[in-house]
Amino acid sequence: MTFRKQMTTSESGKMKIQVIRDHLDIVKLQEKMSDIVFDYLDTSNNYQKAMRELDPLYTQVTTFYKAYITERAGEIPSSNTYWHLFIDCCAKLCYFLASSTYYSSNELQKTPEKVEQLLTVAALSLPSIEQEENGQLLLEIFSLYSEVVEDEEKITSLRHAVLEQKGAVKQCLQQFKLFVDNEITG
Repeated sequence: MTFRKQMTTSESGKMKIQVIRDHLDIVKLQEKMSDIVFDYLDTSNNYQKAMRELDPLYTQVTTFYKAYITERAGEIPSSNTYWHLFIDCCAKLCYFLASSTYYSSNELQKTPEKVEQLLTVAALSLPSIEQEENGQLLLEIFSLYSEVVEDEEKITSLRHAVLEQKGAVKQCLQQFKLFVDNEITG
C-alpha cells in the first residue's frame, strides 16, 4: 500500500486528483467537479467542454474504486464518512457526465447506452436520498432518464430499485462496484 502519491498530470495536461493513504482526495474532486459544473453547465451551457473536463475525473474515480476493491478481494468499504462523501460525489459525477454527454451529442445520436448507464448508476449510487439536496438531484436524474429511455417499464423499475435501497451507503457502494466492474471490463 502506498502512503502518499504525488499529484500527477494526465496526458491532456490536467491535474489528477491526489491519492493519500489509499484514499482519493474527495475535497479536491468535489471542488474540481463543482468548478466544471458552474463554468460549463450552470452558466454557459457548454456541454462539450463540460463533458471533456468531467470525463477524466470519471475515469480516475472508476479506476481508483476498481483498484481499491480489487486490493481488498472484492470487499465493499465500510459506510463511514469518507465513503459516504466518495459515493455521493461519484453519483453526482455520473449524472453531470451523463447530462453533458446527452446534450452535447445532439440528444443521443451518438451515445444512448452510455448515458442510460451513467444515469442508472447515478440514481442507484446516490446516498441520503431523503436529504433535500439529494432528493432534488434524484428528481433531476429521473427526469433526464425518462427523456433518454422513453420506456415507462424501465423508468418504473429503476425508481422502485432506488426507493427500495433508500440511499443506504453500503448498497450505493455495492451498486457503484457492479457498475465499475462492468464499465472497466465491458
